[in-house]
Amino acid sequence: MNSKRRMDPKLTRRAVLFGAGSVAIALPLLPEFMPRAAAGEDDDIPCRLFTMSFGLGIEKAMQLEQFNGPLQSLQPFASRMACFTNVDATPLAAEGTPHFSTGAATFTGVPQKGAPDYHAGGPSMEQVMKRALHPMGVPNVSVPEISVGIWSRTGAVSQFTRHWNTDGSPGPRPQRRPSKVFNSLFGTYMPPGDDPDEAQLLIDRHVHRSVLDATLEQYESLMSVNSPLGADSKARVQNHLDAIRDVEQQLAPTEENMGPMLGCEPPMAGDYTDPQPYSFYDNDTGATGAGAPEIGWQVADDAMRLIGELMALGAACDAVRFGSLVCVGAGGHIRFSGQYDALGESIDFTSLFDSGTPHDLIFHSYHADRIRLYQHFCIAQLAHTLAAMDAHMEPNGKTVLENSLILLATEYGENHDAKDTFHAVLGGGGRFNAGWYDQAVLPSDIYHQALDAYDVDSKIPMNWPEYSPQEIGGFRNR
Repeated sequence: MNSKRRMDPKLTRRAVLFGAGSVAIALPLLPEFMPRAAAGEDDDIPCRLFTMSFGLGIEKAMQLEQFNGPLQSLQPFASRMACFTNVDATPLAAEGTPHFSTGAATFTGVPQKGAPDYHAGGPSMEQVMKRALHPMGVPNVSVPEISVGIWSRTGAVSQFTRHWNTDGSPGPRPQRRPSKVFNSLFGTYMPPGDDPDEAQLLIDRHVHRSVLDATLEQYESLMSVNSPLGADSKARVQNHLDAIRDVEQQLAPTEENMGPMLGCEPPMAGDYTDPQPYSFYDNDTGATGAGAPEIGWQVADDAMRLIGELMALGAACDAVRFGSLVCVGAGGHIRFSGQYDALGESIDFTSLFDSGTPHDLIFHSYHADRIRLYQHFCIAQLAHTLAAMDAHMEPNGKTVLENSLILLATEYGENHDAKDTFHAVLGGGGRFNAGWYDQAVLPSDIYHQALDAYDVDSKIPMNWPEYSPQEIGGFRNR
């Protein structure tokens, strides 16, 4: 590839900076990338759908605390969020092991399959929207969809997967390393020519510290006096690239750990570390009880914050439009450590989970006061992504969060009871009315109406013939 490629003076809606090798940095949507008459109109913002889930559930009493309990970190998004506190997922559950038998119903809205596979009975909603809007494939994006989050597998795939294909089979496992999420969405520097061996690639990555460095010439052209971009768009491009650089620097080794750049022994892959200690997230299967993996809650928080920033950047630059984010997964089975303070209270995760997991020690025996803080922690991990999305303004004057459809849910209410499973809908581009809804509904009703607002058939009635859609009073902004 020619490293001296310049920007086409005729700007299109999909614009990138190209550099040497396979470097390509997607730019955010700018008014100059759109037809002049359409710039700023909602129809020019791509439809996006992301699902977000946390495991183990919260009881209805905690849901009714609204933002004075575990849901506190969602309060900044209250004006863009509809919360549902009377959602019965019992008709969707399968016979079999708890958590296995409910996880695959979340975001599909149809009864899931039971043992031994515990697969879904139909596609998850982001897959439904993707196929409805892009039957030939999503155009000009880095990845069609992405699954991310933190989880530890102990059994069925339904514990951690929220991406379900049309036939009910599971999608890719959620990516747990921020560095790999970055690579999926934005790519890494690859020298031109034949693929180098791993050692040489590591050296080259030290020489080319940032994928942005490889696009310097086109960047300078965009920022020049002859650029077709206006001052506001130049500022947006600068802020966008600064945000990418900031995430890169958090994922990259520090200068003092780099060593000599040229003629050196190749650095070990361990130099490119995610928040540590993080190695157990490469395991396919995790243990339960006292043998379950342990991680400091601050480390998990750092990782989820980075993942959230990357997901928001990916949406802002149209690198991804569909995806799923999971915190812990159904059943838990991760032992967090460290002192956690919230809601005017404090809890020592280290001593609390020394001999077992949250699933075993505070949900099975049901300690509501401890669950309240633990779920505050889990939901706060999802809020990182929402906050990052809300920080990116788009050409129509709305944020990425406001322009995207977000479905947020868990698999249970109180202690393995599929009644009162908390759900929320965020964003939606003004299609929904914010507030708290206590009407008795099924998860299917929420998903079906959310997609119907986009003129997309949820496929739930087709995949579950016994289902009769129910109107949720006041939910739709018609």
